[in-house]
This record gives sequence, structure tokens and C-alpha cells, in this order.
Amino acid sequence: MKNIIKTIFFAFLIITISSCENDKVTAVANGFELRKDSSVSTPTILTESLNTSTFTKLEWDKSNNGVTTASNYKLVIFDHDNDPNLEDGIEYVTSNLIENPSSLNSTINVKEFNDLINLLPKFKCSQMKIDIRIKSTLGLGDVNPLVQYSNPITYSVTGYPKSLPLLAFVKDGNSTNVSTEPKLAASAAGVNTNYEGYMFLQPGSYKFYKPDACGDFTGAPAYGGATGTINTDASAPSIVVTTAGHYIVKANLALNTYSLSQFTTFGVFGLATRATLSGNQVPMDYDAPNKIWKLTVDLRKGYKFKFKSNLWTGALVVPALPNPPYAPGTATSAVSILGKIVDGQLEENSVAASGEITVPGSATDNTRQKYYIELNVSNPRKYTYKMTAVN
Repeated sequence: MKNIIKTIFFAFLIITISSCENDKVTAVANGFELRKDSSVSTPTILTESLNTSTFTKLEWDKSNNGVTTASNYKLVIFDHDNDPNLEDGIEYVTSNLIENPSSLNSTINVKEFNDLINLLPKFKCSQMKIDIRIKSTLGLGDVNPLVQYSNPITYSVTGYPKSLPLLAFVKDGNSTNVSTEPKLAASAAGVNTNYEGYMFLQPGSYKFYKPDACGDFTGAPAYGGATGTINTDASAPSIVVTTAGHYIVKANLALNTYSLSQFTTFGVFGLATRATLSGNQVPMDYDAPNKIWKLTVDLRKGYKFKFKSNLWTGALVVPALPNPPYAPGTATSAVSILGKIVDGQLEENSVAASGEITVPGSATDNTRQKYYIELNVSNPRKYTYKMTAVN
């Protein structure tokens, strides 16, 4: 009779906890308690200089699943104020839990914790309350694994942003909508020397606006200037744009300098387009509604190319398909070159042997394939391209 009662109890427990998981109810089960090591002094303000320091050490009881099989454990963090029901957590497996998923303790350093809280939808640069719980999972399948959560431990902490620093380049009269205006982005978090962005500008007077560290443009200061020099004085004159067109805008807030370089078009250039390298590449068309540059072109299999922006001195000459050969084109002045890095992301790269995009196939076949190519530079520092083979 006792065994029957135990069996009924554990069956009821499994059904109850499975139902709780599906309904995102996170009640503590079976004395599964989480504790932090009180000997560790947890920093309340996170900085990059503390990245390798310990943020917290945690230990917890073995979850009681009613069987001898050990659970696997993960850390889960929640935004205490914006997610009071603990429904939308960020899961994380620390290094020791990767090695031993059934371990009953873990250590997380400042960088790991800061990276995690940056993933929260309402991350902010001011103090946040963050809950940590341990998730226990028995069973690796997708069908009704037995899941339990520990009690939460709450930390009050100020993190630092991982997003790229931004500047807005805003035409006078549009300062009430700064957050929607064209942006420049630095190359990495914490960098303020190499902002850049591609944008279409109308004639008029412009200023740079700098948001806070989390990208909030509310009350952002405006920077004007002249002859390539940024002036941080509030009364500084605006920067004058006289010609409508496409520009790459750059700024350096360490040296207080800026540049506006106009270009007419992007184009594909390199040995993939023709047998000999030429400064006159195949120009792309601009699709203004979708903010993309596009082109259908024959490319040599196994050969490489890059994207180049140019200020063309005459009418654009787009050679008719099929190719080759290409028409000589129009004399140009190179403005920027974009090469491939990883996962379709592009960065400015003028070194001929570095960062080129390779056309699929073997160069030894000496054959060509027609491609429809799209280039999107509308998101600063997140430049992407897409190649689609055309039959």
C-alpha cells in the first residue's frame, strides 16, 4: 500500500510540474533551494575592467524528481521589475555546467553576467534588479521533460552596454525626431573614434547628435562645425550640405573631426567580373523604397570581388547582359570599398588580397554564373549582401 501511495504521489508531482512548465508557473518545488556564496563581494557597478572578476558564486540543492536520475541544470536570469512573473528569462550554461550538467554549483564572472543582462529586452544603463534562478530539467526530449525552478536571488546592478555607440546626423528642423534620423555607428562598444554611416542627404544644414551610453537620444547634445572640425559648443554653426545625394559620413569624437564623402553608386569589381582588374566596376541600381543597391550580373566561378562606391564623373554605363565582355564604363573616383568578413557582414576593406567575396564554384572550369546581388548599407556597421543564382 505504501508503494502504491508513493507511486501515485510522484505521478501527481510529474503531472503538476509539467503543467506548470507549460503554463510558465514557476513555483519552487521539493525544497530546491538556491544560495549565493556570502564570501564573494558582488560588484554593483559593472565595468569592462572587471570583466574577469567573479560576479557571484552559486550553489543549490539537488532537485527531488522522485527518481535517482540526476537533473541537468542551467542558470536563468529575469528582469525583476519588467518581468515580475518570471516568464521571459534568458538561459545560460556556465563552463562548469557544460562539463558537468548535473553540478550543484557554479561561478559567473562580470563579463558573462553583463553579456546576459544586455540580452534583456528592456536593458538600461542605470541600476536594474536582476533575478537569478536555477532551472532543473530531467529528460532531454521535447515531450514533457520534468522541469523545476529554484527560488530566485535578486541582484541590484548597473551594467554597461554592448551595443555599438551611435551618432545621428540630423537636418535642422528635424531635431524633434532625432531617434529616426540617419545614424553613424562606431566599430565596437566603448569606441568613439571611428563612427561611420551611409545615408542619402538633402541640401540643408545638419548637426551631429550624441545619445547616452544606451542609445537614448532624449536631450542629446548637438555638435556643429565647419571645414571638417566638430565643435561641441552649443552655438556652433551647422554643417552645410549643398548637393543632394548618397554620402558616407564619418566622425571622430576623440579628435573632433568629421568628413562627408559623396558617391553616385556602388558597384561590383574584381577578377570575378572580368579577366583583368579595372577601376571601372559594374554599377548597381538603387532601390530607394527598400534602401538596397541591386544588380544582375555574370560572375566568373571561383573568382573574387568586392563592392566599391564611386563618385562617377559621367553618365552610368551598365553593360547589357549577357556578359562578357563589359563595356569600359565611365571614369570614376573611388570613395569606399566593402569586403566580406563573416556571415554576410561587410566592412570597409581596401586591401586587395583581404576580405574578398568568392563566387561559388571552381575557377579551373572557367565558367560563369549569372547572379542577382543585393547590397544593404542602410544599417550602420551592419552592412549585408545577398547573392541569388539566376537560371
